[in-house]
Amino acid sequence: MTKLPDMLEAWRQGRASIPEVRSLAADIGNQHQYFEPGLPALMELLNHDDEIVRYNSAMSLAYEFHFAPAASRLLAMLAEDPDDDCRDMAAGAIGNICHDGREPQVLFTLGKAALEDPDEGVRVTAYRAPLRVNGLSTDEYLQSLKEQNLSVDRNRVEKIVAGVKR
Repeated sequence: MTKLPDMLEAWRQGRASIPEVRSLAADIGNQHQYFEPGLPALMELLNHDDEIVRYNSAMSLAYEFHFAPAASRLLAMLAEDPDDDCRDMAAGAIGNICHDGREPQVLFTLGKAALEDPDEGVRVTAYRAPLRVNGLSTDEYLQSLKEQNLSVDRNRVEKIVAGVKR
């Protein structure tokens, strides 16, 4: 098994295949100890051409490291990424790292995605995320995850977005 520093170096030198870079983005997050060069690499990998690399990087940053400085890049991913799964991951990741933050730009971008994203799955994830960012309790959030046919409550999201001063 290749060690993370070797995998990272192979990627930096352009010797890593796409499957190896995909694995690197996930494996950095799967480390049970802090891997110092991992965070800057993951931030860089959020801009990779491969959608699975971007997805794995977002997952590692948000769910393994809870790396709040990634929020602005994740907001851009939610607004601009051409891949539905990456936008969906970005919405969930933002909710995870910005929960209870009530940050206006975060709420606005999530609310806009909840109302306008072309993919229904992204809209639902983006709907749940601003509720969490806006202070939805953990119990209420977990209950919303259990709801199989959750649809976007446009009035609720529009109120959140309208209350945000950009």
